[in-house]
Amino acid sequence: MSHTLILALSLLSASPAAPSASADSIRTDAAIRAAALRNAPDVRKCYENEGLRRNPVLTGSVEVFLTILPTGAVSKVDVKATGLDGAGGAEVSRCVQTVARNWKFDRGPFVVETVILPFNLLREAAGAGTARRASSAQR
Repeated sequence: MSHTLILALSLLSASPAAPSASADSIRTDAAIRAAALRNAPDVRKCYENEGLRRNPVLTGSVEVFLTILPTGAVSKVDVKATGLDGAGGAEVSRCVQTVARNWKFDRGPFVVETVILPFNLLREAAGAGTARRASSAQR
């Protein structure tokens, strides 16, 4: 049976850290979503190469906690996996943590902020309709 991979992205929350004297704003929801969508293929590759290769029925989700500096660089990454039990789950989490360290966001007069980017890692049978790549909820 042929399968198509679905990677759903939903931005549930982003909370800024305490503002510093030189920074005066947080990134917009749209800017965070755009950066997350630019980097979604990294998560998909981790899921396919590290997870599905070891466990073809692996499904679940990861929440990627990012601390973003005013320069747009990511200074800290934590990954919380849910449902990625068994072979491949830990490898997916480690891979996502590694690739997320290299993600870039817009540079600007921003506070150091922490955002949470949840990714649902699912497979859908081919022919079951168009895969929904991203959905978002308000923060």
